[in-house]
Amino acid sequence: MSTLPLSQSDGQPLSRAAAYRLDRLRLRHLRLLEVIDREGSLGAAARELGISQPAVTLLLREVEGVFGMQLVERDARGGRLTVAGRHARERLVIAMASVNFAIGAARQSGRDPTLRVGCVQLVGFSMLPEALTRLLEQDTLPHMHIEEAEAVTLVAALAAGELDCVIGWLDETIASTVNLDLLHVEPLWAGRMQVFAATGHRLARRKQVRMAELAEFPWVVPHRGSRTYAAFQRLFLNSGLAAPRPRVVCTSIHSGMHMVAGGRFVSVGPDRLIAQYRDRLGIQPLRGRELDTGRTQLSFFTLKEAADFEPAQRFRHALLATQFEGAD
Repeated sequence: MSTLPLSQSDGQPLSRAAAYRLDRLRLRHLRLLEVIDREGSLGAAARELGISQPAVTLLLREVEGVFGMQLVERDARGGRLTVAGRHARERLVIAMASVNFAIGAARQSGRDPTLRVGCVQLVGFSMLPEALTRLLEQDTLPHMHIEEAEAVTLVAALAAGELDCVIGWLDETIASTVNLDLLHVEPLWAGRMQVFAATGHRLARRKQVRMAELAEFPWVVPHRGSRTYAAFQRLFLNSGLAAPRPRVVCTSIHSGMHMVAGGRFVSVGPDRLIAQYRDRLGIQPLRGRELDTGRTQLSFFTLKEAADFEPAQRFRHALLATQFEGAD
């Protein structure tokens, strides 16, 4: 029985000597760069790993021999990763997380592996329930652990190997914080952020609302750093205005919508969430050319190395089926 040769990132096969050195790597080698980066010296790394400093030096020499380049710079202040070392560490952290998860999966004797899912709040009441019901009816629902948070937090956890897949927004925040080269991204559907108020609000019947007018009203928004807060800031900046200080900052966008329904507040939120609450709470999006924040893509994220993980693919197919049948 033949095996495929190991290859480099450029697709070229490793030499026989390089493949031999790669075969000799152990988990301690894989941990080494992360420990040196965290501890700041080879001596401290040796204490963390429970071995002598000469042994750490030998481990580093072996790792650098496999990679074929210097990964750690050493000077009187200790040791720090080179650019190549940081790139290697980024991948090795994922490899170690995958090893730990594989050990946990193996210990679940006779059971399907748990699918670790991250999703933004919007997904929890829109496409997720129908997708899970679809899988349950087909008797193909994997064991799942679902975590809700902001997309940037979830995608960072995915890049670190702590999640198997993420349903979140692909925007400039993600692109500026996470190395997209690590990820496989598949679009699900697009949405918009909308400014909204209570149906009885005095701006609700206006055909053209301007941002200068909205600056005079009390705003309730999620916390600074969230995607929704960024949209709040962008609305005013696009009109050449400084955003007013929000009267209320609330971590739950759902609670914020109930506050807006009370009559006086205005806010901004995802169009599908506003549509869900529109009739139930008596809220509606406001109209005006200055109120358009543009479209944002909701996407399905996996690591490229784990894009074929069968439970994640099964889940993705259910989401896509839900999306297509429920598309506007």
